[in-house]
Amino acid sequence: MRFYYQSGAKIMPGWKPTGGRDSLLDTRLNAGIWNGKPIYIHVTSAAGYAAINGAMRINATRPGGKNGIYLNPVSQCFSPNDAFTLLFFENELYRDSASHCLVFAFNDHAHVEDNPISHGSWVREVIYRNDITFSDITILYRGPNIFEDGNWQS
Repeated sequence: MRFYYQSGAKIMPGWKPTGGRDSLLDTRLNAGIWNGKPIYIHVTSAAGYAAINGAMRINATRPGGKNGIYLNPVSQCFSPNDAFTLLFFENELYRDSASHCLVFAFNDHAHVEDNPISHGSWVREVIYRNDITFSDITILYRGPNIFEDGNWQS
């Protein structure tokens, strides 16, 4: 994927991670930032999506799960199939864990941990350790995961 930097913002000319199904979202993801803050993606299951919308928050603690909210940087707009392979290592337990997503930017500075998902991997694991309420973020998209398979290979 070819990235260009302009005034500190990551620019990806012509990249269409939704395949053009949502041109506004494609444009925003090409910019990489919103109001000077990085854009992040949180993928989740249909049940997780319903819970997030009902509570108007993403919880950092879940029964039986790791603490923290796992986010993708803007360059990792993974489709459900790509997320299953690249994020969940094809573990059947997580087959439907990326059917929905929220694309957002924090309203204020947020400290995130950013590391490779595994040794030597190009896939990033970004973790935010606190709950995220809808008032903490500007939501740019929420709904079914509309990212195209393999859009990250450009």
